[in-house]
Amino acid sequence: MGGTKNLWMLHPNHPVEPGMAWYYLVQCAYNVDALLSLILLSFTVEWVCPVTYSSACYFLGKDCCIGDMKQTRYNQIRSSGQKPQCDSEIILQTPLLLLKWSPTVRGDFREMMAHHIITNLLILGSSYFRFTRIGSMIFLVHDLSELPIELSKLFNFVKWKVASAVSFSIMLVMWVVARLGIFPFLIFRSLLLESYEFLVVQGTMDPAFYSMHVVPFTYLLGGLISLHIMWFFILLRIGWTLVSKGEAHDYSEHKDGEDQTDKKTR
Repeated sequence: MGGTKNLWMLHPNHPVEPGMAWYYLVQCAYNVDALLSLILLSFTVEWVCPVTYSSACYFLGKDCCIGDMKQTRYNQIRSSGQKPQCDSEIILQTPLLLLKWSPTVRGDFREMMAHHIITNLLILGSSYFRFTRIGSMIFLVHDLSELPIELSKLFNFVKWKVASAVSFSIMLVMWVVARLGIFPFLIFRSLLLESYEFLVVQGTMDPAFYSMHVVPFTYLLGGLISLHIMWFFILLRIGWTLVSKGEAHDYSEHKDGEDQTDKKTR
């Protein structure tokens, strides 16, 4: 018997082959490393001496009217047409450390951070609760479209415009087929319409357990699909820029595009 119902049949007693276990281990290691790398690339931490910090704040606040000076400087920058960047770079300021955005932060940092958090939760959760069949299918759908994505970024980095355009076209087709087609309309649809039937009605899962654990997976996968739709619009923007201007901009890495000055076409 084929079809998406096999994602749920015999749960939790379906066999887990060694290859499946290794597939999960590799996916977990890759996504945890990607999350840590994203954090390292997005933030910088500057340690502050508490004594110096307290003394400086006391001096500036009492004798130099730091609030008025800051507002005056802000007004001067705004009136000159410049963008005040110093304050926007600071995320958290404490007597012990200063947390700032890094110059290497991605343009789609929020989407990517949400993606990595959701992905790691799904990997760990599906492994623990033995939803390895649907988990492996989601891995496979993402892996199929991952290679064209990386090739497109590589060719764009070395400024091979023809190769970048070809790989981008393949990536766009794979994205629509795999992440916007198979994932939501086959895998996610099976979770919504078939999982309760085979896990609870015909299976051995308690309805309360289903509500506590399967329903949260539904929201996580729904969030993942929403992120794919958001990234699809970014891809359309990249494609439009490539067609209309003949320039390859990776808007996922650089929100406002890349500097095309003094770059040779290969």
